[in-house]
Amino acid sequence: MGVAATSSKSLGLIAGLACVGVLVAGVGSGVAGEAVESHGTRSTTSFAVALKPVRRPRPPAHYAVPPGARRVASSAKLRAALSDRRKETIVLAPGVYDNRGPFVDSEGDRIYSARLGRAVFRAGIVLGANYGPSGALIRGLTFDVRDPSKVSEGAEVLVWGTARGAAVLDTRLDGHGVVSAGLVVRQPNGFVGRRIAARRFLSYGVEVDPNDYGFTTRSPYSLRDLTISQVSRQVPGSSDGTAEACLWLGSPGEVRRVSVRRCAVTGIWTGTAMKHSRVEEATIQDAPVGIYIEHFTTSSTFERLRIGPGVAVGVNAEWDNPAYGGKPASTDNVIEGARIQTTRAGVYLDQGTIRSTVRHCVFIGQDWAAIGDYKGVDNSYYKNNFKRIDPGAVRVSFAHYPGGSKP
Repeated sequence: MGVAATSSKSLGLIAGLACVGVLVAGVGSGVAGEAVESHGTRSTTSFAVALKPVRRPRPPAHYAVPPGARRVASSAKLRAALSDRRKETIVLAPGVYDNRGPFVDSEGDRIYSARLGRAVFRAGIVLGANYGPSGALIRGLTFDVRDPSKVSEGAEVLVWGTARGAAVLDTRLDGHGVVSAGLVVRQPNGFVGRRIAARRFLSYGVEVDPNDYGFTTRSPYSLRDLTISQVSRQVPGSSDGTAEACLWLGSPGEVRRVSVRRCAVTGIWTGTAMKHSRVEEATIQDAPVGIYIEHFTTSSTFERLRIGPGVAVGVNAEWDNPAYGGKPASTDNVIEGARIQTTRAGVYLDQGTIRSTVRHCVFIGQDWAAIGDYKGVDNSYYKNNFKRIDPGAVRVSFAHYPGGSKP
């Protein structure tokens, strides 16, 4: 019944999505025509919808190197600069930087490549520590790691602990299908990410999640211009839904201009402490589920989306799993201004979804329903365009999703 998931989390691996078989293919245990609990604004009338354009993410861009910085041209000198007990600006000469394990910036150092992309790391880096200065930064670096033992917690770039106000800018990350994650942010307070490209990881391209359901902040993270692709285990979907998400969001914050494709479970996952947040101008292709809304995504907006092709379910809101005391996964969330081109369902609001809204969306190609609202509570959908769904599909279904995983 519904899309079962557990969201129990370990330090390095988050269990938040149901296994792929349940996530998409095994949802069909309900009965069509069951009692409907939704009492929000519900309209199946098809409206003309004028969608605003969606800009593609900007790639890593050239920048000015700060004057007066400490110049470094070798791995040994980089290790020395990172451990001299001074917070400073470091500029790396073009070349390869390697280490037995990850480099560690525990002093809030600001690290630049002298030339965009030309400082190439064969080992990861950790920003933050148990104590020390905040404000660490990396800019213009390329991470090209082929040995998982050279990263921390499976991430080529790990932000945690004291690294409040950290920034990752104009950075490329490649995991070569052997490293778990590109960028993992456990300390999201004031985090800024700009023009990041990540590809070929086993679990996540970019993850921002403090692993704390009660996490709050006065300094939400900010992500702009993300390009993420090829996130999959060697056997796609074999993570049992605990990973294989191109972008994983579990904290209050905002994302603008993101492109994800070839994600083995979901393009974008939201949950944990994702509250009062925004995902805007997102393009999602080649993933069983476009956006997976999990416990406890609340009061968040998903706007100006382009979902598909190569997607079975555009947006899936998790059911009110008894493992969480029956609390809903999606409450007071808004999906609007989206073009959703999927094979099975456009937006599916599973059992217990509360006051979630779908409006000003264009649905294309669905063979089951544009919108599914199974035992929701006060959900609303109106002023959507249904003219291009399949002839055998319905505009709105109150039945349980019948399944089907192939895009």
